[in-house]
Amino acid sequence: MKKTLLTFFVLLFTLLSFSQDVENGPDFSDINSIEKAIDLYKKGSLTKIYMMPPEFGGEDSPENTLYVPEFVKEFKNQFDNMVGDLLEEGKQLGFEAIPEYKGKSFVPSKLILMVTGDSEFTETIHIW
Repeated sequence: MKKTLLTFFVLLFTLLSFSQDVENGPDFSDINSIEKAIDLYKKGSLTKIYMMPPEFGGEDSPENTLYVPEFVKEFKNQFDNMVGDLLEEGKQLGFEAIPEYKGKSFVPSKLILMVTGDSEFTETIHIW
C-alpha cells in the first residue's frame, strides 16, 4: 500500500509539473485525420497507446487506440502500473480513460484517467 501511495504522489507531482509546460508545447491542430496521426506514428513523432490496456482486458482496436507524444505513454504506463498494484492488493476497481480533443485534431489535447471502486481518483494528462 505504501508503494502504491508513493507512486501515486510521484505521478501526481510529475503531472502537475508538466502541465505548466504544455501551454508552450506542440500544436497538433493540423493532424485532422487518422491517416495523418498514423503517418506521424510511423515517423516516430507520435506513439500508440491503448485507453484500456491489454493487461486490463483492452483490445488492439481503433476504438481503443490513441496516437500521442511519447511523454503521454510514459505517464499512462505509470498510471496503469499503479492501478495494477491496487488490483494485486485485492482492490475492486473500475477504470476509464476519456480523451478530449481540440477542433478536428485526431491527437487528444488531454487524457482523463478515472479509477472508481475501493480507491477513487482522477488524473488528467495535458497533452497540448
